Amino acid sequence: MLDTINLERKGKPAAVIALDKLVNTTGKAMARVQGFPSLEFAVFPYSAAEWGSAASEEELKLRAESVVTQVRRILTGVG
Repeated sequence: MLDTINLERKGKPAAVIALDKLVNTTGKAMARVQGFPSLEFAVFPYSAAEWGSAASEEELKLRAESVVTQVRRILTGVG
């Protein structure tokens, strides 16, 4: 995350990809402390319950495609 913030400070577009739990705990706090409270995150939804038995391959593929869409929007500003 700090790498993304440092790249943004240099005017280079960058995107953070993180698990939803990380974004909602340390991610937003770190961005705020670093002076980037509006930093956007590409969120990969993955619950703690799935750690023992991962979601199906198809479900993971759909989630990954969602992340690609989010990253594209963050980097280009186009949905």
